[in-house]
Amino acid sequence: MKKITLNQLYDIMYDNMADPTGWWPGRSDWEVIWATILIQNTNWKNVAKALKSLYDATEFLPEKVLNLTDEQLSQVIASAGFYTRKTQTIKNVAHYFKERFNCDLETAQEQDKRQLRQEILAIHGIGPETADVILMYGLRKGEFVVDTYSRRLFNCLGWQAIPPYEKAKAIVEKELKYFTPRSFQNFHALIDTFNQQYKLPNEFNKSFLADYQLIISE
Repeated sequence: MKKITLNQLYDIMYDNMADPTGWWPGRSDWEVIWATILIQNTNWKNVAKALKSLYDATEFLPEKVLNLTDEQLSQVIASAGFYTRKTQTIKNVAHYFKERFNCDLETAQEQDKRQLRQEILAIHGIGPETADVILMYGLRKGEFVVDTYSRRLFNCLGWQAIPPYEKAKAIVEKELKYFTPRSFQNFHALIDTFNQQYKLPNEFNKSFLADYQLIISE
């Protein structure tokens, strides 16, 4: 069993898998932000339908989102399920960006990521995982997302007692201190794609990572 660090894991995955650039495609950064909310508790096929309807109704612009009534927005995103809750969350996020940045994402992207994260986590309906995906893809900040896929992979690689979200995130990001925002995006895409290819944990031993053990400094 060969022991590897998180940085080495990233390199091995990158060398053995397809280039993850463009893994989360989007017509705009706004599409990515709305998609992170719509994807909760559903599949991408349903999200894609909701996104098409949302674009037709609003061009993904938060100002136009806010011009819709809650009932209208719920009808637009209905295919994504849980539409009552997601409607309110989308409205809350749109309000935040309008009041804080006048809907200018370029200004938002220039802000300190710690401050942004605190503010986004304070939005009702946004949890840590969704906040970090918004920060990573929509605002182009270096964040590690401790999602189900990353936990499954790390478990298979020998990290069994993974702590709760914030502590696990801090441990991983300390190891990845030289990562760029693009590296974080790539790592997230590689991990999620790897899970889909090998149906973790059942098929892990068939993968190119089967002979590796992850070493984590907690």
